[in-house]
Amino acid sequence: MLKVQEELLKIANAKEDYTELENQVEELRSEKEKILLKMTEEKNSQNRLKELEDFLAHQGFEIESYDEELVRKLIEKIVIYEEDLKVVFKSGFNYVLGKRF
Repeated sequence: MLKVQEELLKIANAKEDYTELENQVEELRSEKEKILLKMTEEKNSQNRLKELEDFLAHQGFEIESYDEELVRKLIEKIVIYEEDLKVVFKSGFNYVLGKRF
């Protein structure tokens, strides 16, 4: 991107048409923004998964019965399809149970 910007400055100083280079710079900026956004989303997802792992690692007991509080902490939603059941955890992890759930 820096190389394209330098070329754009040279052309602008020479008073030539730099519309194409200007468009390239904008496209590169947009692409950079998308990449940074995706990296941030991935980092957030990793952090949520780490929090879930830490939480589960520090549970000093086995779950023997339904625990409403635990479910609300861990599960964002459950989606029911005709033959499948999908559990969406707050960490971003999805678990699909097939026909025999």
